[in-house]
Amino acid sequence: MFHAYINGTGLYSPDLIETNEDLNNFYGTPIKDTFENKIGIRQRHITGDNESTADMAVKAGEKAILDAGLSAKDLGLVVVATDTPEFLSPPTACVVQGRLEAVNAGAYDINGACSGFVAALDAMCRIVASGGYEHILLIGAYNMTKFVDRSNAFLVPLFGDGAGAVVISRTKENRGFVGSKLYADGTQYDFMGIYAGGAKYPLTPERIENKEYMLQSLKPLPADRNVKLWPPIITELMENHGLKTTDIDFIICTQINQWIIDSVMPILGLPMERTICIMGEYGYTGSACIPMALDTARKTLNKPARGDNVVFIASGVGLAVASTLFMW
Repeated sequence: MFHAYINGTGLYSPDLIETNEDLNNFYGTPIKDTFENKIGIRQRHITGDNESTADMAVKAGEKAILDAGLSAKDLGLVVVATDTPEFLSPPTACVVQGRLEAVNAGAYDINGACSGFVAALDAMCRIVASGGYEHILLIGAYNMTKFVDRSNAFLVPLFGDGAGAVVISRTKENRGFVGSKLYADGTQYDFMGIYAGGAKYPLTPERIENKEYMLQSLKPLPADRNVKLWPPIITELMENHGLKTTDIDFIICTQINQWIIDSVMPILGLPMERTICIMGEYGYTGSACIPMALDTARKTLNKPARGDNVVFIASGVGLAVASTLFMW
């Protein structure tokens, strides 16, 4: 019987940094207090004109492969979780696989919006545990600043760009992936998204002029939606494996809002020392934020520790939510 565990991690963020003070000056309006004191974002790293989603994914992937003590030739599969792909087609993962020279690996993308990395983590761990591949490189990559209208002082300060990667490897040890709980409500597809450029709304001169190819916020997202969603999902996940939420040793949540995490932790009965928040440094990095936070925790906090019960939970538009449980 095989198990799947996270064997290596990597993080990449662009060199270009935009602080809240920079945005205060750009817009001439005080965005700083709201984003620092409640949302928790002090700055964000952005790609600018010279970096793409695949550029970031390759660099994060290289670090994860090195951290796992492997070479790209050891990989059986390269998967990129993103909703800001290099191209509509072909898959970003194919570009990444080629640049990494992962000659023995297949490649494909997964788009679960901001829940995509954790949803893909569930699927990739099951594939590895089945004996399908010995090593899989899974990358969460996010380049949303390319899709946000710079005139929008509400959305621009939220987003940063980055990539995080993990290598999932096979083991016979009793450790690694334990289980998952996924949730979706497709009736909420029309709250926020990038709606033009696909088959439903192909690009036309009119749609380009109206900037419909950019991120659209069509309906207000309830501020406390994740506060209400995450605790019951996590509770069910833990109970399915004979555990309580207080048995969680370390948890990483979607890094969109410090207030949400501050609110969820006491509901779960957990101290803040059992989580990490990286939005202050990186802004909101969507499908990349969970692996970026994991890499940061491992390399700055020495967490998680071997034997810890570790939970990842992520929410994305659609609505899509994914959670996974690991015994580290």
